[in-house]
Amino acid sequence: MIIKNLPKKYIKLWNKCVLLLKVGRPGDLAHAAETVKLILNYDGNIKINEEILIPVAMMHDIGHVAILPKHFKYVTGPEKIANSKLAHMLAGAKIANDILIALHYDKKEIDKIVEIISIHDFDQLKNVDIEKAYNTVDKKFFHDIDSLDRYTVKRLKNVSSIYKDKQQVLGLLENMLSLFFYDEFRQNAKKGLDDLKIVL
Repeated sequence: MIIKNLPKKYIKLWNKCVLLLKVGRPGDLAHAAETVKLILNYDGNIKINEEILIPVAMMHDIGHVAILPKHFKYVTGPEKIANSKLAHMLAGAKIANDILIALHYDKKEIDKIVEIISIHDFDQLKNVDIEKAYNTVDKKFFHDIDSLDRYTVKRLKNVSSIYKDKQQVLGLLENMLSLFFYDEFRQNAKKGLDDLKIVL
């Protein structure tokens, strides 16, 4: 999968990610590409560090490659076990760390990228203070950008095999609107949710 207008400096990293994301959870490759595009095309007022966020976008769900397909039901969907999302975040952090070292990334950059990957779905865990977890602009921004994809028809089709009841999905998405840090992204998500309600 090619990302249009991807800066040359990220191509080696993206090619490594594609190989892994293809064998991970269905839809993760497309989601990673879409998240990268959202960051590349962002023209709002939030000052972000693309050098950190683009690698995060490419690798944030790469940890699913370490989870057997028969176990995805425990980390995604109605059978999800509390705090199970932690498995893919921590596995992803380890995989990302190894990839970035192999590509000779700067250690400070590696630490920032890996930290965001290791906490990017903390809002889905129980007993987590998300204000404490998402304590930088880049963490908050990535949380919101990553969440936007949930409010699209394409993503709804991807999870239709996991959630049989689409009304249940809409209810979950409605509840998750309150988790956005930035109003511009919450409004985009709300519009997406309104569109989904019409489609269904």
